[in-house]
Amino acid sequence: MHRQALVSAHSSINSGKYTTFQQVTCPIMPKHLLAVWPQIQQSLQGVGQVVLLLDYDGTLAPIVDRPDLARMPRQTQEALVELKALTSPEPDLVIGIITARSLEDVSARVGIDGLLYAGNHGLEIRGPNLEFVHAKALKIKGSVDQVYLRLKEELAIHPGAFAEHKGLSLTVHYRLVDDERVAAVKDTVDKTVRTAVAIGDLVVSPGKMALEIRPNIAWDKGSAITAIVAALGTQPPDSNPPVRDGLVMYFGDDLPDEAGFAAAQDTGGMGIFVGTSEQSTSAHYRLDSPQQVGQTLHLIRQIFRQSA
Repeated sequence: MHRQALVSAHSSINSGKYTTFQQVTCPIMPKHLLAVWPQIQQSLQGVGQVVLLLDYDGTLAPIVDRPDLARMPRQTQEALVELKALTSPEPDLVIGIITARSLEDVSARVGIDGLLYAGNHGLEIRGPNLEFVHAKALKIKGSVDQVYLRLKEELAIHPGAFAEHKGLSLTVHYRLVDDERVAAVKDTVDKTVRTAVAIGDLVVSPGKMALEIRPNIAWDKGSAITAIVAALGTQPPDSNPPVRDGLVMYFGDDLPDEAGFAAAQDTGGMGIFVGTSEQSTSAHYRLDSPQQVGQTLHLIRQIFRQSA
């Protein structure tokens, strides 16, 4: 997979296909992945390549009060290390982490060389023979920097609220804010970013007890997954013309991950939502928790170990 291949895939994407942070519709009730594992195992064994893509916070690692405290459970880390050891120069298995965190943060936090890492919702991607940063995001970085400096100052009056600078985007966290002050935090953020939003530089979108402030670009996790899959040359077995038969799996837990589910499922692959059955999602499958994600990774490892 080369940078030029990714750029070509990027330029060919219909920017309107995956609407950033779109509202979730749930036409079907997602099946619990572990309840139908024999069928999943057959699907994984029947393709030439598996592209295994996962979010970090709330998916690989449990949600915590401060982002710097998030860690993967030991068994999840071990499963990823063992899965990576089963890959080869022309891998039957590609493993990638796609997150709202910065590229440097997530790669250091996961700490496994040779994986594909996508930070800032896929605005920056790095992997074997791959180095990509969205050019428009770089042009808007000055606006991101200015808003961050203003937010640091304005949020100082709200105990527990803070802004995280992720290079190409920002996150305002309010998990530690008293419930009665959350509305005031949101109002402060709205006033602080209003000019940058009005001129078309930035957009603000909700996350889990957080607000995401990102470049106003038609690019999200779904766009990144589509580009990565195209660069890999992985297509479903019935694609016309077939390039390389494969299966894309994307695991995520939050509203921004819905675009990733759509992209994976549009290839004939699987979207796996991590959360309770009461939460709405467009994913076809679900797991209850990051612990079950780790359990699933161990099951996938067993499949590839048997075929090695």
